[in-house]
Amino acid sequence: MNFSRFVQLRARGDRSLALGILVAVFLASTVMAGGPIYLRSLEKVGLADVVDRVGKHNKNIGLISDWIPLEAKEIEFADTVVDNSLDPLLESIITDRSTRIKSRAHYWGIEDTNPETPTITQRGPLASKAYFHEMEGFFEAVNYIEGRAPRQQIRESEDGSLVVEAAIYVNRSKRIRHGDKFDDLNVGDIVAATSVSRASGVVKAEIVGIFDIKNQSDEFWLGSPNAILEPLPPQVFGGADLPIVLFTEEDTIAQGVGPSNAGLPMSYSRILFTDGDKIADGRSGELVESMNRFEATATNELPRSHALLGALSAVRGMDQKMLFLRLPALLLAALAVGVVGYYLFLVAGLIARKRELETVMLRSRGLSTFQVMKVQIIEATVTVGLPALISPLIAFFAIGFAGRLPVFESLTDGRNLPVELSVMVWVWALVAAVLSFVIILVPTLLVARSGISNIDRKRARPDSPPVFQRLYIDILVIILGGVFLLEISSRGVVAADRDGDITTDPMLLFAPAMLLISVALIMLRAFPVITRSSAWIATQFTSASSAVGFWRLGRSPYWYAWPVLLIILGSGLGVMVGTLGSTLERSDREQIFYDNGTNLRLLPGGVHLDVLQSDIDALNEVEGVNIATKAFRHKAKFGTSELGLEFNALAVEADKFPQMAWFRDDFADEPLTELFELVGLPSKPERLILPPDTTSLSVWTKQHPYVQNHFFWVVLSDSEGRQAPVTFGQIGEEWEHITTNIPSHFADPIEIVSLQTFMQVGADGGSPTVWSIDDLVAMGPDFEVTLLDFDNNSLWTPFPTSNGLDDSFEDVLEPSGIGAPGTGVGQMTLERGTVAGVRGVYRSATGEPVPAIVSDNFLALTGSAIGEPIVVQIAGGFIPVLPVGSTTLFPTLDPDRQPFMVLDVETLLSFVELRGLSSISANEVFLDIDEETHAETTERVRELYKGSSLKDRAARIENSIIDPLTVAGWRGMSIVSLIIGGIALVLGYVTYLVAHSSRTIHDSAYLRAMGLSKSGFMRNAAIEHGIVAVLGIVVGVAAGLFASRVAVGTLAYSETGRALLPPFILQITWWPVLVILITASAAGFVGVASSFISFLRRPLHELTRSAD
Repeated sequence: MNFSRFVQLRARGDRSLALGILVAVFLASTVMAGGPIYLRSLEKVGLADVVDRVGKHNKNIGLISDWIPLEAKEIEFADTVVDNSLDPLLESIITDRSTRIKSRAHYWGIEDTNPETPTITQRGPLASKAYFHEMEGFFEAVNYIEGRAPRQQIRESEDGSLVVEAAIYVNRSKRIRHGDKFDDLNVGDIVAATSVSRASGVVKAEIVGIFDIKNQSDEFWLGSPNAILEPLPPQVFGGADLPIVLFTEEDTIAQGVGPSNAGLPMSYSRILFTDGDKIADGRSGELVESMNRFEATATNELPRSHALLGALSAVRGMDQKMLFLRLPALLLAALAVGVVGYYLFLVAGLIARKRELETVMLRSRGLSTFQVMKVQIIEATVTVGLPALISPLIAFFAIGFAGRLPVFESLTDGRNLPVELSVMVWVWALVAAVLSFVIILVPTLLVARSGISNIDRKRARPDSPPVFQRLYIDILVIILGGVFLLEISSRGVVAADRDGDITTDPMLLFAPAMLLISVALIMLRAFPVITRSSAWIATQFTSASSAVGFWRLGRSPYWYAWPVLLIILGSGLGVMVGTLGSTLERSDREQIFYDNGTNLRLLPGGVHLDVLQSDIDALNEVEGVNIATKAFRHKAKFGTSELGLEFNALAVEADKFPQMAWFRDDFADEPLTELFELVGLPSKPERLILPPDTTSLSVWTKQHPYVQNHFFWVVLSDSEGRQAPVTFGQIGEEWEHITTNIPSHFADPIEIVSLQTFMQVGADGGSPTVWSIDDLVAMGPDFEVTLLDFDNNSLWTPFPTSNGLDDSFEDVLEPSGIGAPGTGVGQMTLERGTVAGVRGVYRSATGEPVPAIVSDNFLALTGSAIGEPIVVQIAGGFIPVLPVGSTTLFPTLDPDRQPFMVLDVETLLSFVELRGLSSISANEVFLDIDEETHAETTERVRELYKGSSLKDRAARIENSIIDPLTVAGWRGMSIVSLIIGGIALVLGYVTYLVAHSSRTIHDSAYLRAMGLSKSGFMRNAAIEHGIVAVLGIVVGVAAGLFASRVAVGTLAYSETGRALLPPFILQITWWPVLVILITASAAGFVGVASSFISFLRRPLHELTRSAD
């Protein structure tokens, strides 16, 4: 038998299905081969950007140490250690090497021509110092304007000192201040130097040349030639003289300067210049690993040394970006390959079904199973081998050209993406080909093992469940999908180890795909029950023409289940394409929005530790600043003991913060503005001001029972912010009129901020008593003014103490004969609790504690409730607080680390001021700025607050892991996945429709002969294909949404291994779903309509004959 000829004949007969297999294998192998090419291209783009950002000077590597002895063998050993610490990867990117040795400081002087005259050497902390410097490759980077280059010539002077040749920079050769005079250094001068550290021993340098540098931007100078050639003296002392640097030939310092510096270390560095293009062609993960290995090896061999790895941080960041680009891209590729694989399985099954009779006939005529399979293998080799060979090349050119598309324009400027073709690309294509080969052979193998009687029996009966369902393999897959789901939900794909390195479990990437497949398999189990139930209902309650469609579905549910599964996978892919990238991009932005709170967040440092109102006024005057508000952040404790629950307290300006802060609706049940309306109450009532020129105060007071050494204080505050208590002295047992003087240095206006008592006791050592007060009077040279008469509700509120809110205050009836006639006196019941011996009252706007918003877990952990007063400790003092609202999250605060409380900053600071025991100031600033002048405004704010930390929201977004490279990578893979999945869905559905038309033509012919109308045919087709489409779409969209949530949830532990803050919100973009469904629907409609028209145009006798 001529197998080749037979294969050609079969391929011509089934050319549409064979072409479908060819397309499917081509799509699968293109994705498998193109994935590595695509990710590698993006990595090359990213690394090229890293090289550009770090600059040509910071891309180099090296090692520095200030603890290597100035000896030739030690220098040689250090060079060997550095070179041997390079692995082959780093060795391949090195272009040049330069060892640089600099001696310790020397006092110096210029010898004159008279050998009898001693050389004047200036000493002291302000004196100019001399350094000997040796740099490998130095003299190729300079031009000599006088003299010549130094040689490696060392001689001995008449006094036994070693003399080396040296050159000096032209800008440090003239008018060098040296003590009380200025020296010029000329060719021929001999500089005598003595080590500052040893204060003994002399080494001399003969100046043989004066040079200038060729190119200040040369890579040799590492971006700062002045730091090498014109160093500045340490700024420990003002007015220090400028140092000089004497440059020698290579291998000279150790022999010439070393003996006079015996035992002293040098400043050693070895610079390894790297090729930026080779770095850009490298792999970020391998580069990070090699640099880490270099640092560990070199610093271990040379203790107290430091590796110079200027590009390490940027390359590590690039490696993390590639990780967060790679995971969603691989996930989408896996889903696309899954859809294509299912389409391939569908087409292979249809071909096997179509060739059933032919296959069993061959078997009945003597062909073995192997010979039958040999035919299929020859055919499959062609349809599989050709795509596997050419798909890497097509992917190579397509990905390169993709750089010209708008989605990549920000990365490539309209140029091609850099692409790289490696052997692994063909390996992945081969993997796709092998898997496709197996998928194609399995259905034919199952048929080849059957007999002709089995085939006839099978055709005469309704479709039986698939073999994997009969063997319960689908249950195993569903269980496996559940295990994947459990694993991915509990620990995610990404996690950070204890060293801070990010680790991944790529196998869990297939969990969302497994989830979609599991849903499809569950649907395959449920579909027969659904269709048979629908058929029974339809036959009972609908017309015959309508019931036919339901009857067909119920009689052969497994036939219709295949397109349902295909639509589920296709629509699920569309949902994930439209959800994954946009959700992750939004989530990353919102993490930065949450941590920043507003456009800018200023954390004062340096000399600006406190934020005063004058600072806020200055910031509000900055051009481009819309609003600047102060804030106070501090650790706090619940209750009055040191064992209380610790939480974070944040105080902001309640009237301004809601206008400028980012706050998501799901953070709290109420909007932010409504929450702050409860908090932003007046912090205190109208001020109680002493009349101008008040010199003294008087008051009626008593206590009962009598407490020894219990004193009455009034806390005063003047216009300059000074605050102090003035005492009336001991409180008596009976009513008495007592006075006190106002401090003469207090400036008007003077305010009464609180009334207090004091006794020298510990926190809980106060003596219980009832303290009464009446008629507080201000007195001056010619006036007496009653400030407080306690005749009505004056909103006095007790301070919290070590026992909480145990004290109480009330206005009671005034006894006769006490002060001026009135109706009431103030009476305060004092318990044992104090604050460092202090108890008392203050005036509040409402007579209630300070209102606050608390986190939900604060209420749960403390057992407190909204509307119930509590006491907390903030900045060392007890604060009465009234929770008025709660929220799950609040910008800049992490409830998972610690619960939190949000207050009004003015109310909090005012209460501390009223208390009079300590003073606190705001320590943060939130700013809202004009986005159009963002860069200029940010720079102006930085100039005002040098040394402070400025969190810039826009800059953080720009530099985040989810940057334009990552976004472009996601979008590019999304588009590819959408196109490939859409093609597979359309081809699969059209293939199914063609096969369905051939399968049902016999039944349809008899229905037509029995009088079924055209409208009945249309209704019948609409029921059949409509139920299939609706079920597939509904289940696919639902499964896609759930799989998207699972997929995003697994990547929500991105940077630190912890859950995202705030939690992500699924961002659904429906256009990919609509595109894929509209395309499939259009193809389905065209397929159904064309087959229907063709069916009606063919004569009935031909239809019935074609069925035989």
